[in-house]
Amino acid sequence: MSGRHARPDPWDDGTLDSLLVLVADSLGYSCHRAPGEIVILEGATRLPVSMRDLRQLARLVPRDDWPALVSDHVTTIVTAMEEPLDLSDFDLAQHLLRTRIYPAEADNGVLAARPFAPGLIEVVVVDTPTSVRTVSTEEMNGWPVSGDALFMLGRANVRGDGPLQVDEQDLGGVRVSVLHGWTFYAVTHLAWLEEYLSIGPYGALVIAPNRSLIVAHPLRLNEGCPRARYRAAVAAANELQAQAHRAYEEGPGSLSPHLYWWRGGELTYLETRYEGDSLVLPEEFSSVLATLAAEH
Repeated sequence: MSGRHARPDPWDDGTLDSLLVLVADSLGYSCHRAPGEIVILEGATRLPVSMRDLRQLARLVPRDDWPALVSDHVTTIVTAMEEPLDLSDFDLAQHLLRTRIYPAEADNGVLAARPFAPGLIEVVVVDTPTSVRTVSTEEMNGWPVSGDALFMLGRANVRGDGPLQVDEQDLGGVRVSVLHGWTFYAVTHLAWLEEYLSIGPYGALVIAPNRSLIVAHPLRLNEGCPRARYRAAVAAANELQAQAHRAYEEGPGSLSPHLYWWRGGELTYLETRYEGDSLVLPEEFSSVLATLAAEH
């Protein structure tokens, strides 16, 4: 994990936007802005393009390579949606299905999607050797399996692809578990986080800043005195929140800059704020921690 702080992009002068418009036009699409740094391509179909993802990819190559980068990126998205992939035969299609986590603003109203966590959605996608494309509700409704059963199948296929790598790291003096992999589906594994880590009844602090990374800190409230346990939880929250912001800005595939509390399989958004240099946790979370700590 990089400790480099995000910084403004001095070269982000509108060139990528202009290139996107040119490439889209050459493919028969027009462009218009949408919330959340999304540009919608309107043409044979309606496609969202994340400018944040595009900028993150552009940072990795020389400026002279930007035209080719944008062309490849947009062409891949368009081809994935326009390619004549016959999904009507569910017996064949089911092996290609996965569930992938996206930012909530990616939901265009026609995706086979459901809430995953505050600010995040779980989307059914088709994973082929050349592309990953989302599934529409119309396509889903044509199958003999839909709803929760379809999402369970997608998750099962993600699990079948193999586990993530787990590394124990020291993050600013806080012990964390880093789950990562070269896959678009790493964050889907949050659904069975307890199979990777020993998580007690107090749950874990978790971040999922981009598509390839989960960082978790199980809360141990049965060690030390109550005041020390609480300070340890606040320190962990502070480090994870800072890491979430860094990794979210760096990408690629940014998901969420937020801090979550994972408990019993549910993810709760912890709305943090700073007073001076001190991180302040939500009062409700702090009171639950204090209560739990006092009981042990």
